[in-house]
Amino acid sequence: MQLNFFLVSGEPPSDPVVSRKTGFLYERRLILKFIADSGKEPNTDHELSEEDLITLHALPKIVKPRPPTINSIPSLLLLLQNEYDSSALETYTLKKQLLQLRQELSNALYENDAAKRVIARLVRERDAARENLAAVSAAVGVVPQQQQQQENQPQEPGAEDMDVDGEKAGDNDEGEDDDAIAGVNKEIAAKLDAANAQLTKTRKKRKPPAGTATLEEIGAFSAKTEIPSLHSTTNPGVATLDVLSTPPPQQQETSESDTENWVVTGGNDGTIIITNKSSGAQIASVKAHGAKKVTKVAWIENSRGSAFISSSVDHTVKLWNVKEDGAGDDRKWSLGKASNVIKGHTAEVSDVAVHPSCGEYAVSASLDSTWAFLDLERGVQVSKTSHPDGKEAYTSVAIHPDGLIAATGTTDSVVRMWDLKSTKDVGTFKDQQHAGRITSMSFSENGYLFATASADSSIVKLWDLRKLENIYSIDAASASSKKKTGVYKVAFDYGAGYLGVACGDTVSVFKNKTWDEIVKFTPFGEGGSSVSDFKFGAYSKWIATAGVGERKVVVYGV
Repeated sequence: MQLNFFLVSGEPPSDPVVSRKTGFLYERRLILKFIADSGKEPNTDHELSEEDLITLHALPKIVKPRPPTINSIPSLLLLLQNEYDSSALETYTLKKQLLQLRQELSNALYENDAAKRVIARLVRERDAARENLAAVSAAVGVVPQQQQQQENQPQEPGAEDMDVDGEKAGDNDEGEDDDAIAGVNKEIAAKLDAANAQLTKTRKKRKPPAGTATLEEIGAFSAKTEIPSLHSTTNPGVATLDVLSTPPPQQQETSESDTENWVVTGGNDGTIIITNKSSGAQIASVKAHGAKKVTKVAWIENSRGSAFISSSVDHTVKLWNVKEDGAGDDRKWSLGKASNVIKGHTAEVSDVAVHPSCGEYAVSASLDSTWAFLDLERGVQVSKTSHPDGKEAYTSVAIHPDGLIAATGTTDSVVRMWDLKSTKDVGTFKDQQHAGRITSMSFSENGYLFATASADSSIVKLWDLRKLENIYSIDAASASSKKKTGVYKVAFDYGAGYLGVACGDTVSVFKNKTWDEIVKFTPFGEGGSSVSDFKFGAYSKWIATAGVGERKVVVYGV
């Protein structure tokens, strides 16, 4: 008798029963459980009960078939198939886990990068807070160096305990001391007179330095060097620059590495950077005014690259010293903290000019409608002056090469001359062709020519200081320009033979006396960024230019 395998379990029954109704063979244990659950036969829809099952007695006992082994090819293939399936499932699982790990790693990297950015921002905020704290500390007390000097000096009895409204005598809201409001005393006036005598004598004898660029050389100016990647990308723009334009002494050896090749720039990001115009290498940098725009940087010419000043919208003027370490090829330079921080203005310091004598003094102009005479060595305002007839803000300042007269420009196109010793108004220039704020002024080294420019006019006015009258006007706008634009900068060269003018996207150089245009170039391309500042280099053989919103300095020369 041959039996089929049970259809439910797929195995031969050990206790076989057969359905009385259909004749199908079942395992008793399994069919009874199925009947108890459904009351029907598994393979049909017939009703089925335990009474419908007939027990079979098979002789001999049914022997279970031998399980497959690897002795045959089919069983070997089955085994390989099972192993392949297991491997495939395991591979899939591993790939899934790998993808999850990669996602987790990416998330971790992004979180790490975000954390570093937060840390960097917090560090910047901390540094800014420290600078602000230092500024506040200086405003309500004395800076540490001055404090140490004062502690070493004998004090009058009771001076240490003298307070005014909770502050020590000599302190005020702007960080000034008694000297800052004392005015120009006899000692300073004597220094100014002595400097004037020496400067006037030297200036009248001085001729253009040997080696000064000729008309042909300037006419052949072309772009020679580009110093890229200056200042921040988030707040780009070189707002101001300066170079050492005074030729070095004849006995001084010069080379490409000497400081007359240095360009100092101040950016919208509050940073000051010194670079070598020949190599483009960065010499030193400092976060000078936090995140506040630097409005002016100016070398102290007599220092030959060891000191300069800066002004900013943060209401301050700062004196910086360039520190040199090492010798020969191992020389390095650095900028630490400002040697002096001069406060006193209550609004943006728009411009600052160094006195042409020994670099001990300077004059600042501010949007708070005042100009100030500064003692750089002591770090104080000697005097602060406003005009009684005008409330206009001061936007520009220049000092006569003889050192006794300063000129200020205002937001309403007025130029005033001031006696530095008496701080009195000694002359006023106002011209209808100037419009908007006075952006730039320049005294010629010959002592009697004076150039002025304004933001909303392309006209440059030339004045004869001996007659106090306008002798010539230059329209600096390009003939090909589709729109009129103001003049950002005017500057005579050190030899007084040339006048440079930055109008819109162009820089032009004019010949003294004839005022013929010698050369015109666009440092940042036709229709590109406006030129924010420029400066003649030594011997007028090159000009460094900066642009509004640009992160580079372009040098033109022979």
